[in-house]
Amino acid sequence: MALKTPVHQFTETQSIQITRRDFFYVSNILSAFRFLTVPFIFYFIYNKQWILAIVFGAVAVVTDVLDGFFARHLEQHSELGYILDPVADKLAISAGIFALVLSKSTFPLWAFFVIVTRDVLIVLGNGVLAYKAKMITRSNLWGKCTSFFLSISLMFYLLRPIMSRLPNNIEFYSLCLALIFVGISTVSYARHMFRVLETHGR
Repeated sequence: MALKTPVHQFTETQSIQITRRDFFYVSNILSAFRFLTVPFIFYFIYNKQWILAIVFGAVAVVTDVLDGFFARHLEQHSELGYILDPVADKLAISAGIFALVLSKSTFPLWAFFVIVTRDVLIVLGNGVLAYKAKMITRSNLWGKCTSFFLSISLMFYLLRPIMSRLPNNIEFYSLCLALIFVGISTVSYARHMFRVLETHGR
């Protein structure tokens, strides 16, 4: 079944302009703060300090929710935000998963490579889009669902060592659900980017 991507799911700008004012938007400050959680998330997971890892992971999730809230309610949409928000999400999730792999947890190595490959392709695609079409594409519904379910799965993997009463294999089943969204969002972004580039070429 072909995936149809409504135009309203994406937001683009015809000229990439980042102003000094953008750096003082509450939404962008929260996104930038999420970058600061990345090394802590990696460090605490790698060293199996699960409580602190969960705390910083929760902070990253909360700032992700809040930056979207403030962007909408304070009308603080900006090209800088379209860059910071998804990149911060990808770095936080990838750092957490990479640390899990290095700490020899049960997180599958193949799933890590699938997720990282998807993120790299999207970042490169957006780079091409910005260079050739002078456009920035923000996360669509599929991308947001992907980040959400990956975060949930990551949390289950962090909770497993300290909560043995978790349902059997819930972390793996949640990961499988997240990977479904990884595949859907990849196809969705690719179709949209090729369509934009084709239109721009004309």
